[in-house]
Amino acid sequence: TFLSGADAAGLLNLKGHRSVGGIRASIYNAMPKEGVQALAIFMSEFQGTHPA
Repeated sequence: TFLSGADAAGLLNLKGHRSVGGIRASIYNAMPKEGVQALAIFMSEFQGTHPA
């Protein structure tokens, strides 16, 4: 799943959004640019290997 893959990639503290589904990432509280870039890359790669 996305969350287990993200955890294995070192992307921690991601949660499923309980009211609307999907993933919630809090990236506005002192999140370094490198962390946001790592998440964006992981999301893009995940999308490529798990087409809808």
